Amino acid sequence: MRFAPLKLAVFVLAGLALGVTGCSSNNTGKIIGKWKITAPPEKDPKTKGEFEAMGKMGLFVYIEFKADNGLLLALGSDKPETLDMLKALAPKGKEPKTSWEAKYKLLPGDKVEVYDMKDDETKKMFKGDKARSDIIINGDEMTIKDPDGSMTKLTRMK
Repeated sequence: MRFAPLKLAVFVLAGLALGVTGCSSNNTGKIIGKWKITAPPEKDPKTKGEFEAMGKMGLFVYIEFKADNGLLLALGSDKPETLDMLKALAPKGKEPKTSWEAKYKLLPGDKVEVYDMKDDETKKMFKGDKARSDIIINGDEMTIKDPDGSMTKLTRMK
């Protein structure tokens, strides 16, 4: 019976270790980098139409998850002249908005929370001050599943 406290301590420590691992993110070490949206949320036909129109112009949207928990949502192009054209079409003296910033944090399992949106336009895109989604990463493929069930597909940019 003298070893009962030792056994109890080992049992408690093992339980704590399991609890900590049970709360870790599935995306740790996998999410950092730039991810190109290849298929927008299928539940929104307007977004799908805009996405297709952008593709015809050579534009795409990407999300960059930074190591410092910064998040950048931005327009990119396979054709640099397309971005130059956007700048040229902007009202005189006004740079077109092509990127939006926020922060993110990894939550247990597949959950990721986006917060600290830097402007009202970003809050509108994420539908509020905070947004939580499931992010499933399989190699260079990412799926973002929103609480409403819509899914966005992305591919890691090289």
